[in-house]
Amino acid sequence: MKKLLFFMVAVMLLSVAPAWAALLDLTAAGASGTINGGYFLQVPDQSTGTGVIEPFVRIQANGTEQGYNTSNNAVPFDEKTGIWTHDLLLSAVPTKDIGGTIYREFLLDINQTRGGTFLSLDELQIYRGSTTSPNTTNLGSLGTLVYDLDIGVDGESYIKLNYLLNPGSGAGDMFAYIPETAFAGAGPNDYVYLYSLFGSNFPSDDGFEEWAIVGTSVPVPIPAAAWLLGSGLLGLVAIRRRVKK
Repeated sequence: MKKLLFFMVAVMLLSVAPAWAALLDLTAAGASGTINGGYFLQVPDQSTGTGVIEPFVRIQANGTEQGYNTSNNAVPFDEKTGIWTHDLLLSAVPTKDIGGTIYREFLLDINQTRGGTFLSLDELQIYRGSTTSPNTTNLGSLGTLVYDLDIGVDGESYIKLNYLLNPGSGAGDMFAYIPETAFAGAGPNDYVYLYSLFGSNFPSDDGFEEWAIVGTSVPVPIPAAAWLLGSGLLGLVAIRRRVKK
């Protein structure tokens, strides 16, 4: 009887055990790994540098934070509005050949206090579509899902990042490489919307996180309303980013 009772309790405990997520640890310099078809690399040096990356979304909140790029100033989550959060054409995202596979390259730059140090990237979803300036919490309406950090042979996953490896603004902390084959069927006027969520495992405690592409200048769509600001805004767009506020 006691053995039967022990077995029943064990089954009950197993049935309510919390789900676990696979960890990709990028807290060492130059660390890398794959998750569900994507390849992720800790930026091994600061050669990306302030002034040569072009952010397309900035996200900021304490604890957990989430958001995606959009040119709509009525943002749905924790996005920061301004010229560094905007729609992004797929044609503006650079490609890179890694071991004979072509990837689209995205750069992540994080901010933590020196006490917090670690930050987790817990969700990453990338969509392509023709919608412009979205403002929705229904991520499925952004377009066709081309990549999800939690979908694939590796299952639910997250990435652990170390701010102290590349402290400061604009240096970049991680490259995310998404296979070009994931964007099959995309047209020249398709947009890319990148949704990310941070802090579920290692919370955010400082300035904004931002996703960017590397380069001195890229073609990005500017919302029609922005033209009302005249040459003043256009002059700001032409200036490379220097420091984070």
